[in-house]
Amino acid sequence: NTLCQAQTRLGLVTKLYTLNPKACSVIELYGILDPVTRDWTDGLLSNIFREINKPTDKNERRYILFDGDVDALWVENMNSVMDDNKLLTLANGERIRLQKHCALLVEVGDLQYASPATVSRCGMVFVDPKNLGYK
Repeated sequence: NTLCQAQTRLGLVTKLYTLNPKACSVIELYGILDPVTRDWTDGLLSNIFREINKPTDKNERRYILFDGDVDALWVENMNSVMDDNKLLTLANGERIRLQKHCALLVEVGDLQYASPATVSRCGMVFVDPKNLGYK
């Protein structure tokens, strides 16, 4: 939220979409392809991904904030978004490119369960808990 407020004060409208990826299943997060009808149903993340990637005429930044632990169940599907391709590939074969006005943020307590492939794709900012003002 601090990033959004600071960028907005600087004249860059900023929207933040926060979700805890561990609060739902992978199907609820990414979506599901019905094996009988072949109908696709978007999940929470694929729906947000479509929304933030809509074109904009404004000077604007949009972020998806993953606020929760990193684990292989949900983050491995994000590796192609975090690399140079910036593509989210869904189970129905659809690919959605992360646009230049969009970015991903991951806020975690630690990276204990993150794979080296995931860690290598991320920029890291460490904030010592004593500097957060929590007691």
